[in-house]
Amino acid sequence: MSETIILEPLTRLEGNGRVKIDIEGGFLKNLQFSVMTGPRFFEQLLLNKPAEEAPRITERICGICYVNHHLVSVKAVEDAWGVEPPEVAQILRRTLNAASFVTSHALHLAFLALPDLMDLPDRSFIGIIKANPALADIGIKLHEFGNNVVQAIGGRVVHVVTAVPGGQTSGLTGEARYRLLRESRIAINNVRKVADAVFQIFENRSDDPEEYQGAETNYMGLVNDGKYEIYDGELRTKEPNGDILCQFKPQDYREYIEETTSDHSYTKIPYMKSKGCPGGLGRVGPLGRINVIDSFKWPISQEYLRSYEKIFGRPSHDTAAYNLARTVEFVAAVEEVVEGLSNDMITSDRTRVPVKARAGVGTAITEAPRGVLLHNYKIDERGLIKGVNIIAPTTFNHLNIENNLKRFALANVDSLSEKGTRETALWGIEKIVRAYDPCLSCSVHLVDVDLTIDGAYVPTRREN
Repeated sequence: MSETIILEPLTRLEGNGRVKIDIEGGFLKNLQFSVMTGPRFFEQLLLNKPAEEAPRITERICGICYVNHHLVSVKAVEDAWGVEPPEVAQILRRTLNAASFVTSHALHLAFLALPDLMDLPDRSFIGIIKANPALADIGIKLHEFGNNVVQAIGGRVVHVVTAVPGGQTSGLTGEARYRLLRESRIAINNVRKVADAVFQIFENRSDDPEEYQGAETNYMGLVNDGKYEIYDGELRTKEPNGDILCQFKPQDYREYIEETTSDHSYTKIPYMKSKGCPGGLGRVGPLGRINVIDSFKWPISQEYLRSYEKIFGRPSHDTAAYNLARTVEFVAAVEEVVEGLSNDMITSDRTRVPVKARAGVGTAITEAPRGVLLHNYKIDERGLIKGVNIIAPTTFNHLNIENNLKRFALANVDSLSEKGTRETALWGIEKIVRAYDPCLSCSVHLVDVDLTIDGAYVPTRREN
């Protein structure tokens, strides 16, 4: 007897995803994790556009990661034009980027992940409000704090406008800075309360630590002198045993990373060239970053990192560790925002240097909340974009998520086969996907092309 189970839509995620499970004779025959958000052709839309428009266009790829696309895009243009923005612009951008992490991690932990971690009867944020209204309130306040910083520095809450080639359009006013500094003191206390609550869940958990069925993989993340970095630096890749596989500058990425495609999903699949695919797949995001760094720059997050190591160790391959790693990062993001706001230079009005369009190739990497984000542009002498490559975090994680789900399905095939236990097993599948917090919209860069040759239908797939 054969049966196909379709889990669609996957809930509490950004974008549209589907899991298809084929069971035959009580055994798992196949499982496919597919990104179902339709292609939107951003790499094609950028062609022949003035390069200075790229930061405003590419942030429309996503309604969650817009700050990160905005910043990595302007950095790629500056790399192509040989521009070094002034120090105050770098401080503003770092603070803006960290604030986007505050907003995103508050959203994921409080609204999306905690219902899974607390295993409440009402598996939603409403359940959190009922079970722990104070914690729910803190999550909302931290989300608001991140948005306030984004708006003050970026000019808008959504689809920011202030990063331009050469720097920032303006600094932060003294009044706004002091207001946000007052808010940041409250945010530090609040983020510690959230972190303590999440750590307590993991310290007290009685479930099998392999509930999420994590696998040994490579890991990728930015570092700066080995320390945690989300705005600039070199990309470090570690092997499953914790050894460094390679570390390189963004401009050298083609020497180390290759890309292939999926035959059932609208996404690319990047992997480390030296190990091929699937051996060269690497997980990115909070777990990837925690696994590749030596330490944090800030004292409170470093304190939580030590507590994290007591629970999972490093490197950890447990997919459940994504949620706890994200918690440590949540603290670090608030600390980095406080650091930026505390720098007196942030109110300087010398935020830009003159730029001149020229031919060149530019590449930049930042960390988005969900992992490594790369933009690569080829620009002609008129300043028009002639070639684009974008590698988003979920493209790195896509096949890892699918492999993770296969391991879980193999271990729980009996539960999936029985209608009485299926709902719980399918919830387990959704928990795994949510642990990665994939941004499915960002991962879409392909288009289906339907061909008929001599009367025969030939399904094909190509890049934009």
